[in-house]
Amino acid sequence: MKPKIQVFKRDGQLLPVTSYDAETIEDMPHDQLFDLVPVSKRSDPHHKLYWAALGRVVKQTGAWSSATHLHENLKMLTGYYRPVINKATGGVFYIPDSIAYTKMDQAEFAKYFDQAMAVLAETIGYDPLEFYE
Repeated sequence: MKPKIQVFKRDGQLLPVTSYDAETIEDMPHDQLFDLVPVSKRSDPHHKLYWAALGRVVKQTGAWSSATHLHENLKMLTGYYRPVINKATGGVFYIPDSIAYTKMDQAEFAKYFDQAMAVLAETIGYDPLEFYE
């Protein structure tokens, strides 16, 4: 299987990432149509900052039993959940969404992160990131 052609956007133009990409594009017919899908790499430092802040809040406040429990709580409080209907009873319950790298791109994680830190700051009465900036 041939590798996918990759391009990046710079100054309003789509440019090939490698010489393979450039050569492959050059060999395409003049009116070739492409389906482009943006690729967003998740930021490891941003993800680690999130978990470090949650861990520190848990240690400082004792209000949650673990960073994982705080994490699940924050997803619910920020609206990152989906309703599920129990077909047997008709009851509705809610399941938190995942922030896994494969489930949430960097742009969406950044939005979630900002919302989660705002909710957390309001809940605990101080900025959970004040020790990291």
